[in-house]
Amino acid sequence: MKTIKINAYNYQELSEDSKTNVKIWLDKLPFDYEDEDENGNIITKLDYPSDWEEIDIKEHCESNKYLFSKFGKCIHQLQIEKDQ
Repeated sequence: MKTIKINAYNYQELSEDSKTNVKIWLDKLPFDYEDEDENGNIITKLDYPSDWEEIDIKEHCESNKYLFSKFGKCIHQLQIEKDQ
């Protein structure tokens, strides 16, 4: 087994290009919600995170404990071990 160290960043610590990569990743699974059209019909709409305000994306990433490489690739699924 090999041990490697990586640097992990919160969304707000990333460059603008890296934040764009995060938004592309988040948009792969948009949130669906129901709305009513002008005739009263219930329709399903999609909400894409890239359309959100910057503060909302930051809070979403924080609340889900997402971590990223410096290029904006998700790495939050990696296990983090504290130094002994």
